[in-house]
Amino acid sequence: MTNPVQHGPVEATETTRPAIYGKRDELLAELCGLGATMTGAMAAVPGFVPCGHAFGVVIDGLYASVACGSVEQLDQIIEAVHDRSEHVSAHRGVEAGAVAAPACDTPEAALLLAAVRGMAADVYCAMELGRMDDDVDVLLANALAALGAGSVDHELLTRAGAAAVRAAEMAR
Repeated sequence: MTNPVQHGPVEATETTRPAIYGKRDELLAELCGLGATMTGAMAAVPGFVPCGHAFGVVIDGLYASVACGSVEQLDQIIEAVHDRSEHVSAHRGVEAGAVAAPACDTPEAALLLAAVRGMAADVYCAMELGRMDDDVDVLLANALAALGAGSVDHELLTRAGAAAVRAAEMAR
């Protein structure tokens, strides 16, 4: 027989939200804009997939949006994400995606955001190992675009599940 665990009261360590969380939110909004720009570029030219560098910026940004603890470093990544969105827009002749916080007003959207955040460590590790996958990368861009636009559907959520499995395999 086990002894039941008894927990004491939870005490706050902060009285206000630390600035780092606001920066992570700002980065996620910029990533939604970059995802929309990249998705627009792919839609404009069927079969086109952006270069690995563009996806590297997405992956670095996603990882930082959940793991980075430095406001200064987040500022640099936010700038890099914004610059990449402008570059893709100008280079591919598509409109830059709107910078927008993810709209998590449905269970599907909340699950998609959780899936994207959950994949961040795996895709980052895989990229560090020199492993990338176009299907996973495209899903990340599509998911960020959909989250920013508030247009998440079941099909995208299903694709995210398959991409999460593939990302985990690549990180091994």
